[in-house]
This record gives sequence, structure tokens and C-alpha cells, in this order.
Amino acid sequence: MHPTVACLSKASRRALTPKRGSKHFYKGTRQAQLPGGHRTGAPGEFMGRGRYRLIDEKVRVFVGPPADEINNSELKPYVHTGVRLSAEQRRDQMYLMPVLPGTKVKQWRYLREKEERAVRMGLVVSSGEKAEEIEVKEESPSQVGRSPSVMEWLKSSFASERVSR
Repeated sequence: MHPTVACLSKASRRALTPKRGSKHFYKGTRQAQLPGGHRTGAPGEFMGRGRYRLIDEKVRVFVGPPADEINNSELKPYVHTGVRLSAEQRRDQMYLMPVLPGTKVKQWRYLREKEERAVRMGLVVSSGEKAEEIEVKEESPSQVGRSPSVMEWLKSSFASERVSR
């Protein structure tokens, strides 16, 4: 008996991964294959029985600015715990989060979309105004595309939701 042609073809072979290779086979992130680069490849070798020895000549070295220059810089990778967001910044942060079912974020996104629709339709809303101070721009109904009664209804529903927030 002999194996079928499909078993012997290259199409049936699975990709060679580090898990399927021997202990010397390591793909990594392919950064070791930089053409003609200095200190490329694995930074050591396996010694057997799960031991790995680093070779100093192969260890990658990264050059950066001095530590005091980093500490004195205004650019920081993290935000200090004492920094507080304003209400508007906190609201904008909530809109950047993904919508999860059963959370308030979905409701907040709905309110933001409604607010943007109201601004497009002619309602002027700034962050410092109260809900009672919302003004309607002077535009004819033909420009807006809606009757004045719909505009008044939208203004009243929008104002009531702004008060409830």
C-alpha cells in the first residue's frame, strides 16, 4: 500500500510554527532578519535542559536621552492621579469608549447624536449655556427642511434632556 497523492503534496502541509519546530527554531517577530544589521538575531543560545545563555555581543542596545532630560520634560507617558477632567472632557471621553450592551454609554451616544442633530437643525448650544437659554437661529422653514412646530418640539425635548443630565 502507498499513501495517496494528496498526502504527499505540499498543499497538505501545515505551516511551520515555533511550536512545531525543534528547540532551535524561533520565528519571533521577524525583526532578526534585518538585512546586514548589527546585533540582529537571537541574543543568545539554548544550552539544553531549558537553559538559555545570553551572549553580550548579540544583545540589542537602545540609545535614548538621559534620564534627567526625560524627568524634566513636559511630555509624560502617563497622567498624574491628581489631574481631574472637566465635565465636558469627561463626556467626550465617554464617547470614545466602545458601546457595550446594557451600559449607559449607549444612552450617552444617543444623546450626543441628538445634540449634533439639534445643532445641525439650527439650535445653538454652547457648553456654558443653561437649558432655558437655548436659542433658535433665525432661518426659514424651507432652509431647515422642517416645519416650525417640529423645531419647537425638538427644542423642548432637547431642553428637558439637558436638564435631566
